[in-house]
Amino acid sequence: MTLSPRRWLESLRARVLLAVSGVLVVLFGITIIGLDITFQRSTGRAVDALLDAQMLGLIALAEPHPELGLSLPDQTADPRFNVADSGLYAALWNAAGQRIWQSLSLLDREIDPGPLPAPGERRYVAIDLPGFPPGRGLLMGISWEFADGKIGTFALGTAVSLAPYAERQRSFRRNLIGWFGGVTLTMLVVIAGLLRRVLRPVGSLERQVREVEAGQRAQLAGSFPSELQGLARNLNALIDTERRRQVRYRNTLDDLAHSLKTPLAVMRTLLSDTQQDKASHEDLMQAVNSMEERVTYQLRRARASGTTGLGTAPVPVGPILEDLKLTLDKVYRDKGIRTDLHVQPGTAFMGDRGDFTEVAGNIMENAYKYGKRRVHVEAAGSDGMVRLTVEDDGPGISAADVELLLQRGTRADESVPGYGIGLAVVKEIAELYGGRLDVKRAELGGARIELELRRASSVAS
Repeated sequence: MTLSPRRWLESLRARVLLAVSGVLVVLFGITIIGLDITFQRSTGRAVDALLDAQMLGLIALAEPHPELGLSLPDQTADPRFNVADSGLYAALWNAAGQRIWQSLSLLDREIDPGPLPAPGERRYVAIDLPGFPPGRGLLMGISWEFADGKIGTFALGTAVSLAPYAERQRSFRRNLIGWFGGVTLTMLVVIAGLLRRVLRPVGSLERQVREVEAGQRAQLAGSFPSELQGLARNLNALIDTERRRQVRYRNTLDDLAHSLKTPLAVMRTLLSDTQQDKASHEDLMQAVNSMEERVTYQLRRARASGTTGLGTAPVPVGPILEDLKLTLDKVYRDKGIRTDLHVQPGTAFMGDRGDFTEVAGNIMENAYKYGKRRVHVEAAGSDGMVRLTVEDDGPGISAADVELLLQRGTRADESVPGYGIGLAVVKEIAELYGGRLDVKRAELGGARIELELRRASSVAS
């Protein structure tokens, strides 16, 4: 899929490339500036070393002169002094500042030394005179003792043109910028290729989501990197939960419509009978109660969340069971039920709080309703799994009724008497969370109901 420039700029790939480009430009810019300064300093030190060496060489060639006091030969050790405009120059001045010798490379031009240095003094100066290229010079004061014991004072200067060094500096900069520019482009191309390869699973995930939206795919599938496996698993859980929720809503409406047909037919018959007696009124009231019971059951089924666990905080189980126990103790105070409640520390339900309250309330209320004197409640959990066990000392549930209760597709009007509607809702919610509901004979003599609920986010994994 081709992206528009605006969409491309908003993409993750563009953001990474732009960020890396900015970082590379800054880092390489700092590096180029640092290398350029280092090269410039190195060039300056090389120029100074050259001037020092030439100065020592000229002093070694100096000889007394009967008229000038001191002189240098026309042919020096470095042939550049003898070539016009070679870029290497030298001159000698007496104590009065008069030039008494200069190299052939100067031709007829003169270098103004300014104030002469004292004997033994060394002074580096910048040369920027008309007719001369920019250069750098070294002046040194000389004290010379002649054979007759007299001492003469002179000043010797050497200078070098900086034009070749400046051109070398510019060439170095051009090469440096070119190399770093090439390295930057190469790195960006490599990073773009790596991003294309690394982000390929993200593109695959996006494409599969679009296919799910279009109804071309049921779930996300494929081998995703570990960083995307959690996202794909949660998306599959969300897709599966939404699909099951839609099916549940549709089935709930179908069940509600089916369960209301018979009571409505009875009410229609009774209402059409003009000679209604007391028995008819009782039948009518029974039909209304039956409708209310079925509507309540279907609404409780539809209300069950079955959440995917996305953004769901752990729900502590202990406080919920404590509140339910206090409430049921008040409601069934006349029966004098003694309840033992044991909750493993840290037990938490990874799902909707209302769903757990619904299932726990139904199971505990049945135990209070049909138990005689004792109820035992125990809850424990590990790895996102919650196990709730409720026992009572009532009459219990027969094996045949248990089989009917747990049979898939059992409607409210087909459920076990007494326990039917509540446990049917519990069974429905347990299935939403990938759990199970078992009904057994308790050691106390009544029913033992074992409920297991899984972590919400792993229902569809």
